[in-house]
Amino acid sequence: MRLDRANPQPFYHYFNNSWTPIRSSSDITKNPSTSNLRQSYSKNVTRIRLTTWNIDFQTPHGHERMAAALEYLSHQHRTQHDDETPSIIFLQEMVGSDLQLIQESGWVQEKFFITDTSSDYWRGSYGTTTMIDKQLVVRRVFRVPYSNSGMERDGLFVDVDVGPPGPEGECILRLCNTHLESLVSHPPRRPVQLHLASSFMHGSGPAPVPEDEGMYAPPTPHAAILAGDLNAFAPEDRSAPEECGLRDAFLSLGGREGTEESFTWGQQVPDWMREQFGCSRMDKILYCGGVEAKSLKRIGEGVTVTVNSQGDHSDSEDENYSNEEVWVTDHLGLQGEFEVLSSSC
Repeated sequence: MRLDRANPQPFYHYFNNSWTPIRSSSDITKNPSTSNLRQSYSKNVTRIRLTTWNIDFQTPHGHERMAAALEYLSHQHRTQHDDETPSIIFLQEMVGSDLQLIQESGWVQEKFFITDTSSDYWRGSYGTTTMIDKQLVVRRVFRVPYSNSGMERDGLFVDVDVGPPGPEGECILRLCNTHLESLVSHPPRRPVQLHLASSFMHGSGPAPVPEDEGMYAPPTPHAAILAGDLNAFAPEDRSAPEECGLRDAFLSLGGREGTEESFTWGQQVPDWMREQFGCSRMDKILYCGGVEAKSLKRIGEGVTVTVNSQGDHSDSEDENYSNEEVWVTDHLGLQGEFEVLSSSC
């Protein structure tokens, strides 16, 4: 894995009761065994729905919480008013058992490609994963590790077609799912990580140095959207998006910093944690190029699951246990709708 550079990886589609790795949507139609799965190559995508949510991996009852999160997302997906709008779902702080639950979910098998079936392409024990609506034509998936990350973080990129190819090549929307560094550091690490991710949103990434000749360089996109847990709680995090040439969906749609409506973290944590750290707008959706934010809302507020307070000991002879309601995660998620602006790709 090359740090700060694009590292290609496969993604997966569900066929014959298993998840099959592919490198692009065209692999489906090239394979005779999947000829009955021929995709509808809608070459003009005019609108897209993006959901991002961090499901805390450190809190107990991870299996129950993730199952409840997927049930909630399934309900969200079923009740969308415009079924023709393709959906992308970004998830952060995934662990192996989360990926297993995703793979076993019938609605995911039917409607989505997924970027990960294991932790093979993560740098650490937890990571990001993306679900991609099968209505979309996927050109490539790649990860860009952050070399300055002490927490083995990266950007997970997915390129999808949004229009017919033009004189300069593909017309793609580049989607980046990321989880920036969590802690305070000197010098700050998150702005550097966002700057690297934004270089791939604006183009093909950092200019190659001589020893990098022949490195993998994805094409320049028509537009790009980045979303995830940006851990934006420090002063430098407010100015970083603009410094990287990115627009903030919340602010573009009239939102104001420091308001209750802006916060995505702090509402669903223990009282002592809220008193110590307050509430903050850790999660954001940023964008650039030929795309425009049309709506944005928080999701996941108040979503809980009933768990056994004794955990694995519930089957013992000691019946001195009780059920309790726990939050599915400490973050609220975001769901935004974007218009893809026409272009001459």
